[in-house]
Amino acid sequence: MKKADVVVIGGGPAGYTTALIASHLYPDKRIILVRREEKVLIPCAIPYLFSSIKSIDQNILPDKPLIDAGVEILVDEVKSVNTSNRIVKTTGGEELEYARLVLATGSHPVKLNLENDNLENVFYIVKRYEYIKSMVDAVREADKIVIVGGGFTGVEMADDIVKLGKDVTVVEALNHCLAKDFDPEFCSLAETELRKEGVKILTGNLVSRIEGNKKVEGVKLSNGTIIPADVVIISVGVRPNTDLAKAMGLRIGMLGGIETDWCRRTSDPLIFAVGDCAERPDFITGKPSLARLASVATNDARLAALNLFSVKAPYRPSFPVGAFITKIGDITLGCVGFTETKARSEKIDYIVGFAEAVNRHPSVLKGAKAIKLKILVSRFSREIIGAQVAGPSAVGEYLNLLSVLIQHKTKLEDLITLQIATHPWLTPSPVAYTLHRAALSIYKEL
Repeated sequence: MKKADVVVIGGGPAGYTTALIASHLYPDKRIILVRREEKVLIPCAIPYLFSSIKSIDQNILPDKPLIDAGVEILVDEVKSVNTSNRIVKTTGGEELEYARLVLATGSHPVKLNLENDNLENVFYIVKRYEYIKSMVDAVREADKIVIVGGGFTGVEMADDIVKLGKDVTVVEALNHCLAKDFDPEFCSLAETELRKEGVKILTGNLVSRIEGNKKVEGVKLSNGTIIPADVVIISVGVRPNTDLAKAMGLRIGMLGGIETDWCRRTSDPLIFAVGDCAERPDFITGKPSLARLASVATNDARLAALNLFSVKAPYRPSFPVGAFITKIGDITLGCVGFTETKARSEKIDYIVGFAEAVNRHPSVLKGAKAIKLKILVSRFSREIIGAQVAGPSAVGEYLNLLSVLIQHKTKLEDLITLQIATHPWLTPSPVAYTLHRAALSIYKEL
């Protein structure tokens, strides 16, 4: 039996980051990371394996930083955890005694109840090396690809695959692609860019079955339309992988994730849960949420690692605000916190501010492009509760700034007086800076 101070189960971004940070914070502790896969994919870049990244082996989380930090990597599958004796058992016959345990078991793709979804060349987004490699190979050899699901992964795959000259169709059940994370006017920007590239988009459509015999030949929509396809990729979300946690008797939350507190402890104080498998309260409402992002997973990891053996960070609710960003063609879109759609569903009284400016001043400078900004402010507290932005790549850092402002409960007046740096080649004009203008447009409505 091996004895370890920390055992981490799962080698994705959450588990990887937990082990790496713990090794730096506690250099005298023995840390063992157990993972099922020999090679672990970088999940965020899976949509770009078709044309942007030439080989799947260029998209692997490297072992060297872990090894250099003294983390022991065990490629094996955990079959059971005895929480009374604090023993992890693997299918390979290993037994690991832990002082602290971190579950980073990730998520499973949501499966649709479709006839024939087991045909050759029908794929879900299963984050395993050989499976994803077979999907990439199939797409590169195919002519017609249908993507079921117009969320982030679906539209990013469409954007990358169409660059190969393929016939690409996205089928989305909602009225817009990206509708769960953006308001309609921002969704339309993404759809316009995809269509400009040649992607066909069918919104408000459900897939009723997969057509074909041994190999996929197309998808049938609920209206009877059949779309020919050589490859079908189904990307309609994920669900937390809590099989092990349930067997261990850990408390499962309302949304099906492992229930955790502010520092990601589970119902067993010696066990933490991080990443897609974990459930934590929403930053704004306090309701249970499942934020499935690598940025959230690694934040979970930092919190858990920091507080493994004692509470080193003073209590403050470090719950996810849900910051998302993507790039479609020549446009970058980001959102953080609440959209109008979500604010209305939560019955929050809010005010909206808009602003548009060019990312250079004067606008005759080379590379000048428009930045569109929308912010939501609570009418009662006057705090920023949400933002959406679209424009050139630099808006990614706009979004990160807005995420910080929301996390620190910044009020409208503070946004109006926010001090910023500007430069003709790098930012909008200080006379008409986007954040200030959006805030002022709200202020005059109060």
